Amino acid sequence: MSANSAVTNDLTQKILPFLDPHLGIQLLSHVSAAGLYADADIAKAQYELASRTDMVDRAIELHKKAFPSESAPESLTSRKEAIAGKGASLSQDAEKVLNVVKEPSVASVLKQDRAQNVAFLQQNHNITTDQIESLYNYGYHLYASGEHSAAATYLYHFSAVSPNSRLHESALWGRLASDALTGEWEKALEDVRLLREHIDGLRSTTSVLVGGSSSELTHEAVLQKRVWLLHWSLFVWANHDAGRAKLVELFLSPAYLSAVQTSCSWLLRYLVYALIATRRTTRTFVIEGASGQSKLSTHAALRELSRTIQSEAHRLQPDPIVDFFRQLYIDLDFKKAVEQLAEAIKLAKADFFIHAHANEFEEGARALVTDVFCRIHQKVQISELSAVLAISPEEGAKWVSAYLADRSDAKIDTAAGVVTFVLPHPNVYQSVTEKTRTVAARTGSLVNTMERHQADDDEADEEADEAEEPAGDAPETTSAPAA
Repeated sequence: MSANSAVTNDLTQKILPFLDPHLGIQLLSHVSAAGLYADADIAKAQYELASRTDMVDRAIELHKKAFPSESAPESLTSRKEAIAGKGASLSQDAEKVLNVVKEPSVASVLKQDRAQNVAFLQQNHNITTDQIESLYNYGYHLYASGEHSAAATYLYHFSAVSPNSRLHESALWGRLASDALTGEWEKALEDVRLLREHIDGLRSTTSVLVGGSSSELTHEAVLQKRVWLLHWSLFVWANHDAGRAKLVELFLSPAYLSAVQTSCSWLLRYLVYALIATRRTTRTFVIEGASGQSKLSTHAALRELSRTIQSEAHRLQPDPIVDFFRQLYIDLDFKKAVEQLAEAIKLAKADFFIHAHANEFEEGARALVTDVFCRIHQKVQISELSAVLAISPEEGAKWVSAYLADRSDAKIDTAAGVVTFVLPHPNVYQSVTEKTRTVAARTGSLVNTMERHQADDDEADEEADEAEEPAGDAPETTSAPAA
């Protein structure tokens, strides 16, 4: 893969707008090590992100790298003293509450119902709602200052007791980012689950408090939260042992697959990678939908992915990993697929979220080529398969032996150099179940699309009406999720 194609295939600039600055700095550190861009450009981008946080020392350090001939802005050094003073003040209030909620006798009686927890703390320990919020304020301060491990502790205890829905969600985002940045992958996996549960529980008619006034949560706001979760969760899927399978389960759930198609089709790269890397070790995926859980076989997941790529083909940008799957599984062009696979493997080894498992992807991709080729031909010459895989006959014989080691649906005649496959009979019940799920998912996606179009039309009508009236105060907007 040439330097130009490496930059073209790099998704950093696509992903960064959907990340918190702290996560963005970590992503850029990998890009810097990969040498895709000039060091000065990376330093400037990292400085821009750091300047939006309270990590003043880091910002000053990055400023020196980005602008070696310039002094650090005075605003940075003055902020450092103010931030230190603020932290000392916030820590006193938060420490009192933390000491109470961490007591085993208190922690053991706290429940999932946060309103009940607040009542318990008020009645038994004279802790007010404002005091509870001091946990959030100090946790947020610690996070902004780059003390992610300590921040996670305060935000965890706050999210367990706070009745404030807006701050509760913000604390969950902060917990996820903190646990991801400190490598606490089991905790981060739980953070993703809680955030998803919270987001999926929202409705477009939910009344939320924004800037002290009530505001309706729109379809677009819920969609935005899902898009952010899809991007933030990549850090977890790349590092947790079960990450690849969990990625497939999240990305293939109807609401999130619709979000990918609507707002971030570039993430299909990671769905293709994860499905190929896990298809031989994961028999079924558990998919959460509006009507509950359903199980999806690996074959059904591949078909769902192929339908999605076909439907999005008109707007997908070239991507070696996605293009490999399309040429193999949809176009059945083995020659182009294998050529594209070489580029896909190079890309997998360079991508921040894939490189640690690039070998799993490579092995899974070759197995998928073999599967598709053998399903078409049933009786296969090992020499012919070796040619398709672009490997020598000797390597092909070794590959086939390893490939068939855990399969009972194939027989190999070593002397003749032939492999014969027995195609399984389809499970009618499973086929009907999977088709029903697909119809339901696509119906839900269609309804969401129609509702969004209707909302856009209504908004356009309102703007047209307002254009004829004197201008009033600008409405407050909800920002991207805060960590």
